[in-house]
Amino acid sequence: TITDVSAIAEQATALLTTSVSVRAYDPVTDDAFTWVISPAVWGEWLTLDIDPVDQSHFDWTLDTNTAQAFLDERTSALGGNRFLDAEGAVTAVSTAIQSKQTNVSLRLYHHDQQHTVQAGETIASIGRDYGIPYPWIQDANPTVGNALTVGQTLIIPSPDAMLPLPIVENKRIVVSISQQKTWVYENGVLKWEWLASTGINSSPTAPGVFQIQSHEPNAYAGNWNLWMPNFMGIYRPVPTSDFMNGFHGFPTRDGANLLWTNNLGTKVTYGCVLLSNDNVAQLYNWAEAGVVVEIRPYSMSAIQLVSKNLILRKVVYELDDIVVNCSGDGDGNGRSRRPLLHPTR
Repeated sequence: TITDVSAIAEQATALLTTSVSVRAYDPVTDDAFTWVISPAVWGEWLTLDIDPVDQSHFDWTLDTNTAQAFLDERTSALGGNRFLDAEGAVTAVSTAIQSKQTNVSLRLYHHDQQHTVQAGETIASIGRDYGIPYPWIQDANPTVGNALTVGQTLIIPSPDAMLPLPIVENKRIVVSISQQKTWVYENGVLKWEWLASTGINSSPTAPGVFQIQSHEPNAYAGNWNLWMPNFMGIYRPVPTSDFMNGFHGFPTRDGANLLWTNNLGTKVTYGCVLLSNDNVAQLYNWAEAGVVVEIRPYSMSAIQLVSKNLILRKVVYELDDIVVNCSGDGDGNGRSRRPLLHPTR
């Protein structure tokens, strides 16, 4: 029998003093969402166990099912087919409570999607709409041939398949296929703006959200007999192959001929993103593995791009003792930016 609960009450009161701020970042849309969870909320997730030997002391355990249900509900409300790594998220929150940390950072992921084929669509056009290289869609639908039929259902792989490495949040590279330009951002501020060249129509650069995955001082493309300086791989066009498309400088052939030096700003490569030798050398040293690369098929004005991550939209919901903040990009007119490469259908 416990006769004096004052010591336990004092410890419990000391435990229930810190709100936990959970920040969930979506590297695909470049949005961040924050849930501030008060002790009144997360305190309901705890079970206290009093030490039978020293009844002035207790241990606590976190009800993972309740915590996960809370996080799942908030994540589901975000839309966009998003989810959290449930086990990792609950562990991070539990660790924060135990160590009285106030901030938890998590990554949002995306489920695979289903697409119903419409008239006039091809595997390639569907891949462009979703920002997934079309051989990845073929690989996810092994029984589907090249001849699609209207009403057919396809599995669209998650865009997270293109982001296999830990995300570097404070750096981002944007490439516009329509404008043949590259913009480089650090901490939301435009650092460099350069002319670029992407793939020719018969060997196009895929739009999508990718990331820097490799660095090679001088990579060789056997199919084209090209040596490419300061190569940074960003995606595999074919999931079952090891070769990658990426950034590089002016290539050479046969160790002598320097190619495409007068072609920057026009489509000229076989799928990679070409930069000048000086610019690609800067990018090579600046962009570590994990930096996100957005390749956009459409045009965006320089003013809109400069405002990227500087114009914030902030929505605050008060649900019981929970505050939810959403911050992301704007289009310069106070409207939220449409997520990249979500199909219009």
